[in-house]
Amino acid sequence: MTFDILPGAPLIYSEDFSIRSYHVDVNRKLTLPKLCSFFQEIAGNHTVACGVGWDVLQRENVFWVLSRLKIDVNKYPEWRDKITIRTWSNGLVGLMAVRHFQVLDESGNVLITAISLWLMVNTETRRLVRADDFMREFPVNTKRLYDENPGKIKALKEPVSFEPVRVSFTETDMNRHMNNVSYIERIINSYGYDFLLEKSIKHFEINFLKEAVPGDMLKVQKQSVENEIYLNSIVRGDDDAEMVRTLIEWDNI
Repeated sequence: MTFDILPGAPLIYSEDFSIRSYHVDVNRKLTLPKLCSFFQEIAGNHTVACGVGWDVLQRENVFWVLSRLKIDVNKYPEWRDKITIRTWSNGLVGLMAVRHFQVLDESGNVLITAISLWLMVNTETRRLVRADDFMREFPVNTKRLYDENPGKIKALKEPVSFEPVRVSFTETDMNRHMNNVSYIERIINSYGYDFLLEKSIKHFEINFLKEAVPGDMLKVQKQSVENEIYLNSIVRGDDDAEMVRTLIEWDNI
């Protein structure tokens, strides 16, 4: 599997975003799921700018899946704010590709930082593929926003469980599985309207463990760890296979 990187491929890729009304919550602040959608979009656009975007990968029967993500929020952008998101590859750790994100306001202040780990999967077999050839010439920036890569989140013990809900058409993406942002939306909404009116996410971690597909019945589980810190998971209803696991630290608005 050989990938040709375009001459002048950007080491650090950035895009400007305007925060629109459909990106924000009732408090007019950017939602975490929309932020993650921005991350997903800009990561893909960086690969396109390097000449190895989704279309190229499809010809090789592979695609990227998000494995782990960690986000720290200093301040959420608000409705009508303009932000810049910067991203870069940090190379490979085993099978995982490391990617950093940084969100800046118009004055260059850092609002949000994030680090992610990605895996390459075969389109037909759904098995992991070594990404060495893909990453061999891909521009790598050694700058790190975190000393450590996202780790494994501990399992829940005696969690509260919610009713299972079937994976919907609008939760499914181009790779024909449940999109990573859809898991995050389900988990956040499990906290209830009144709670979310007064709280915002300060620190967020997620591990993606298995892929959910149309027809799967999924239920959210929740466990309080300590004040304002919770573990969540989403499990498949028929066999309790765990799809994702999260750690969330909440803060007062």
